[in-house]
Amino acid sequence: MRAARWISACLFLLAAYPLGAVGQDKEDKFDPGKMTGTWTYVSGVKNGEKLDADHFKDSKVTITKDTMTLEGPAGKFVLEYKLDTKKKPVTISMKMTEGAGEGATAEGIVKVKGDELTICYAREGDGPKTFEAKEGSNFHLFVLKRSK
Repeated sequence: MRAARWISACLFLLAAYPLGAVGQDKEDKFDPGKMTGTWTYVSGVKNGEKLDADHFKDSKVTITKDTMTLEGPAGKFVLEYKLDTKKKPVTISMKMTEGAGEGATAEGIVKVKGDELTICYAREGDGPKTFEAKEGSNFHLFVLKRSK
């Protein structure tokens, strides 16, 4: 009798396991729509150097489904971007279409978790594989918070 209960319990767990895995994949799926909106900077690191809060003072980023507009004391910059949501982490390709550096491109990765957006990119060459901007990497890492 005990063996039958134990076997039944194991079969139930085995049957339920794939359902849990399917739900988890949906949770992990990147929703590009969650990037749209207005964001403020929380922190930043460029090539291993942490940027102080004054660097972000009076700055904001507005994201639509295909552009990012950066506004701050240094001026206004508009970038077109494309995502590859099939890659893990999600990759982003950006091209400056307005502002100093027009025509420049950058490759990176991006993630959104709740009201926090994290982007890490290389101004030249291949983009990063992890959300780090260590010294000598020439990567830039920014964390932004959704404006309310």
